[in-house]
Amino acid sequence: MKLSPRISSEVRRKLTHLSKYDATQVFYMKETCINVDENDRVIGSISKEQAHSSENLVLHRAFSVFSFTKNNKLLMQRRSDEKITFPNLWTNTCCSHPLHNDREINGIIGAKRAAVRKLEHELGIEHIRETDFELKGKYIYEATMENEPWGEHEMDYALLLRGIGKERCRINRNEVSEIKEVEYEELMKWINAEPHSFTPWLRMFVKTDTFSKWWDISHQSPKQEDHNIYRLN
Repeated sequence: MKLSPRISSEVRRKLTHLSKYDATQVFYMKETCINVDENDRVIGSISKEQAHSSENLVLHRAFSVFSFTKNNKLLMQRRSDEKITFPNLWTNTCCSHPLHNDREINGIIGAKRAAVRKLEHELGIEHIRETDFELKGKYIYEATMENEPWGEHEMDYALLLRGIGKERCRINRNEVSEIKEVEYEELMKWINAEPHSFTPWLRMFVKTDTFSKWWDISHQSPKQEDHNIYRLN
């Protein structure tokens, strides 16, 4: 399948200049994301490099896992210094992309399968099933980095996970430098005091009307999924 949309020669030139970054992370930038329209309909495939170039910023599927402990604390991670996009910033439990392949291309189940894969890869959390997640909406947002040619334009599936804390984690240092469990009030005070210590998407999520409600329902059942599409900015 052809890449969509066409990439300019200037963008191609910039994308070849990756020598200053960690080799493992550069390798992951060759993976293919799922390019979608604003109704989450698949358009085609596009590499992570091209999707995340600030001159390109093609809308693509992503997921954000919010894992709450049995004590109703949010498990958070600090992205490693090796990450190409938004390194060293605190964020929700796990953030990544379903890939353009037969296993992960199919909407909600594809995003949940990708979340299972990345929770194990980044945090060493094993034995998670797709049915353990609760979809709480799809969120479109854009964000760019200062002084770097990278950014995000995502159709972000918000996935809640319950009863999983840091005791289940064995972190991959190439992906994650620290983990922390926080209560809602603690997180809000922290973000207000140090907003630039957090990823832009997490700062947007906490401003939504639904974010605080996720904490209230994180220990409840049955699951009530939300398939609607929202805009974070």
